[in-house]
Amino acid sequence: MSLCDAKSLVREAAMTAESITNVAEIRHGLGLSQAQLADLMGVSARAVQSWEQGWRHPSPALERSLLLLLMAVRQAESFGSRRCWDTVGCPAEEREKCLAYRSRQGHLCWFLTGNVCQGERLRTWSDKKAKCNSCSFFKALLTASGPAHSR
Repeated sequence: MSLCDAKSLVREAAMTAESITNVAEIRHGLGLSQAQLADLMGVSARAVQSWEQGWRHPSPALERSLLLLLMAVRQAESFGSRRCWDTVGCPAEEREKCLAYRSRQGHLCWFLTGNVCQGERLRTWSDKKAKCNSCSFFKALLTASGPAHSR
């Protein structure tokens, strides 16, 4: 294993469900100031500052909005064309129970609370974050290249 591969594995292992929405990292990734992000999200700059300092946490709706913005910027035109069920390989019987599949929004599987993921119904944002934290499709959506594309 090369040093580069080892460093990559350490970074992935260090990621936790809570760190998925590190506001400062997302803001920097978007190239925005705290004031610009606050304006975009409809909150005060003080709120953004308190999230970044760890004094408060954004609501689940704001966390999802931050992730949606980051992914949309990083994935650009290809964002809406990704389908989690193709990447993860969900069987047809599981797909039929999944809100992301039924709504044909495979790129938003992580966004839709209440859907079924790999046979497990995820009802809360906390459950969803924990499951997505270990999902290769979700992690790939956070990168500039995104998940493998298949049609």
